[in-house]
Amino acid sequence: MSFKHITFLFIAAVSLFFVSCKKEDIKSDHKITSFHATLGGASWEADTSRSEINEDDDEIIVLGMSSDYTVQMTLSGTGKGNFNLDDADNDLMVKTATKEYHYLNGTNGKVTLTLNDKVDHALSGEFSGMLIDTLLDTLLVESGEFTHIKYIDTTNTGSGPGTGTGICATNMIAASLDGNSMGLSFNAAITFATSIQVIGKNNSTLEAIQLVFPGNITAGTYTMDGLTNIATYTKVTGTTTASYVSVSGTLVIEEHDTTKKAIKGTFSFSAKEVSGSVTKEITAGSFCVKYN
Repeated sequence: MSFKHITFLFIAAVSLFFVSCKKEDIKSDHKITSFHATLGGASWEADTSRSEINEDDDEIIVLGMSSDYTVQMTLSGTGKGNFNLDDADNDLMVKTATKEYHYLNGTNGKVTLTLNDKVDHALSGEFSGMLIDTLLDTLLVESGEFTHIKYIDTTNTGSGPGTGTGICATNMIAASLDGNSMGLSFNAAITFATSIQVIGKNNSTLEAIQLVFPGNITAGTYTMDGLTNIATYTKVTGTTTASYVSVSGTLVIEEHDTTKKAIKGTFSFSAKEVSGSVTKEITAGSFCVKYN
């Protein structure tokens, strides 16, 4: 099992946004849109939806939300056609108030964009796949379909990862484990509830680092207290995942541009195994990312 789409979830409750009190067809200008799927065998329909295209980042985001689920597709490309979810740059995510599922590598998941209307700025498509959370619980997504979801073109706005001027023209994260470079690649930087999550991974060694800190954090030095500021290290071996959570450490925020959603800093921490007594030392950590 690949680790590339698995992230940690240490936030117990999430305020889901764009929630409608009454479920009805979503209107997009003069056309009726829809966004629905079968999640874990149960029918689901979004109350609201949105999407973005950024040609600078070669990225499409499609999002549907209800009071109980958020479904998001992140795709590498700006056209239409088939997007293989086994590609590291593509993902299908389902989020609830307490869980976050990501696509399980190797299960033949896909997203197909059947319409990319550059005049009316709308997307239509289909999606399906097997998802998994950090506790290895799975969620089967079937018969997913969205029609005429209006998109915002964020090209040349500097609002997406790796675009615009200022800090973090290129997303990066690096760290050493017990004195040896981990060879991390940037995986994701997202806002979740009131926090920012920054994730780096190594697909060869199946290791990952995640940082979680408040979304309104300012430049300064902070303690990795495991409550407000959290760092994790994980290692997948076969079907076993060893997870470690920070018990001490330092997070230094050098810059945080909340307008362009860019943040830069350094970190180091000691992490203790969740289900044991083994500890790991993460040093020489640095990151510079733009988050969604």
